[in-house]
Amino acid sequence: MKYSLKTLLEKKGFVAFAIFTIFIIAFFMRVMYLPQGALTFAYDQARDALIIQEILDGDFKILGPSVSGIPGFYHGVLYYYVIAPAYLLGNGCPVVVSFWLALINSLFVFVVYFLAKKMTGKQGWSLIAALLFALSFEQSQYATWLSNPTMGVWFVTLLYTGLYLWLKERKTRFLLLSGLSYGFAIQSNFSLTYHLIPIALWFLYSRKSLKKEAFVLFLGAFVFSVFSMVLVELKFGFKIFDGLKYLLDSQQNLGLKTGLGEFIIDYLNHMGRVFANNLFPQIPAFGGLFGTGMLLYYLFRIANLKNKHDLEIKLLITWILSFLMASTLGGTNIPHITAGIGVGVIILTTFFIREFIGDHPLIAIYILLIIFVANIVKIVDENRNGQTIFAIQKDMILVNEKAVVDYTYNHAEGGEFSINTLTSPLYINTTWSYLYNFYGKEKYGYLPFWRGKSQKDLLGDNLPGVEEDVFTHFYIIEDMEGIPSRYLTDGLEEENSKSKVVDKNGFGKLIVQKRQILENK
Repeated sequence: MKYSLKTLLEKKGFVAFAIFTIFIIAFFMRVMYLPQGALTFAYDQARDALIIQEILDGDFKILGPSVSGIPGFYHGVLYYYVIAPAYLLGNGCPVVVSFWLALINSLFVFVVYFLAKKMTGKQGWSLIAALLFALSFEQSQYATWLSNPTMGVWFVTLLYTGLYLWLKERKTRFLLLSGLSYGFAIQSNFSLTYHLIPIALWFLYSRKSLKKEAFVLFLGAFVFSVFSMVLVELKFGFKIFDGLKYLLDSQQNLGLKTGLGEFIIDYLNHMGRVFANNLFPQIPAFGGLFGTGMLLYYLFRIANLKNKHDLEIKLLITWILSFLMASTLGGTNIPHITAGIGVGVIILTTFFIREFIGDHPLIAIYILLIIFVANIVKIVDENRNGQTIFAIQKDMILVNEKAVVDYTYNHAEGGEFSINTLTSPLYINTTWSYLYNFYGKEKYGYLPFWRGKSQKDLLGDNLPGVEEDVFTHFYIIEDMEGIPSRYLTDGLEEENSKSKVVDKNGFGKLIVQKRQILENK
């Protein structure tokens, strides 16, 4: 049996078939619930969709999405141009865009296979690494998430692929890949700048063989890939410095004054989630312990790694630990700041399990089977609810939102009606404006009137103002996570002053009230 398996792995046709099958599995596991609308679609997603509409109309952008909570910080604009073709082909449908991102993410099974093959030198273990990536719960969540950090998985992986190939083969062209990928990673998520630390450490480690032209190539590729961000700073007067000042002045709000003990706990918890969501998502505590134990196992041996894989293990350790310094600046509060690190975890896990195959093959097989099953079960159970790892308002998924829109049209019985919304961010109707234009108008042929606070100069100010003779009204209340409860009380009081409830329904945690406008109001 061992001989026949070895023979199969030596056949290029079998390996090509196997990796293509893994790609199909990866794509299916990522998109299985998308046709039903299992897609997180909240303010950030609607904002991006409206900006892309402007791009498709000829208003090209150089400014990317803002960094939440830090004025003056912006991600790169690359994300908009990556998903713009999918919005064009899908006629504004977010599901089509999510399919597009899932396809790109699934293609990275080939990259993971290639990198693992270079590192392990073994076809079988390279296929296992690719399958671990294909079935990873965390990767399935990143794959369909309509947000710029999803690209971090791609570019962080390519960054370390290029860096490893350069360290291994000393060919200058690999630093071109690494420099481009590092810049594009920053475009994906500004906070991924922290990967500069392992890059600098490896350059310092290899300083004797780092030729000047190689470093210039890396630097030039990096500058090219962040050039649009440089243009933004030139155009807007280097607002990044205001953002840095705000970041440093807001230490308490960002958790930067946490004591050493709390910092260690926060860091371990965050990394524990990364380990768990890639290895044992059904049992997070065990997944965190397994991943942490694996990392410590290699850290304690790092000084004595004298085998042919010492470079590979050390690179994977720096890849996984790259987040350590960023966590001191409040990074543990950002769930997606570790985008791409999970790939390093997957490949290191492949090395770790491989060590058991000689003396304890059954243990290695059982561990792999448990990982595969745990991730499959988690994907099947959780992905029907959208991208729950990242969502604050977890019930803001497209299937619920479409149900709300359908409810308003159906209960208006073909007549004119108005809406008002309680939203996060407060009093910004961007999400519902997009939904009514992309879905409601296309399906029912007309738009509701807006009966709420002014949306002037806000994205999505595209619902007509209410007319005096419109008496059917709907009040839409989003998932209240992140919305202080007093705003619900205030909103209901305001609505009750001008209308009365005649019916209501809930779709997940989204509530919609059908109301009748009081004629004397």
